[in-house]
Amino acid sequence: MSEYTTISLRKEFVADVEAYIEDEPFGSVKEFVKHVVVQEMESDDGVSEAEAKQIAQKLRDLGYME
Repeated sequence: MSEYTTISLRKEFVADVEAYIEDEPFGSVKEFVKHVVVQEMESDDGVSEAEAKQIAQKLRDLGYME
C-alpha cells in the first residue's frame, strides 16, 4: 500500500495554476504538479544548486514559500 503526504501551497499560487491549466488536459492542480515534477526529474537538463537557490528565493519573494 502506498503512503501519501501533503504539500501545502498558497491559495493564490493554486489559483494561478488553475487559471494556467484551464485549457490543458489536467484534471487538477495535483495532476499538473505531479506531471511537471516527474518531467523535471526525467529531464537531462539539471538545475544547478545556484539556479535552485535563485528559484527558491524568487518563490519566497513572491510569497509562495516561507
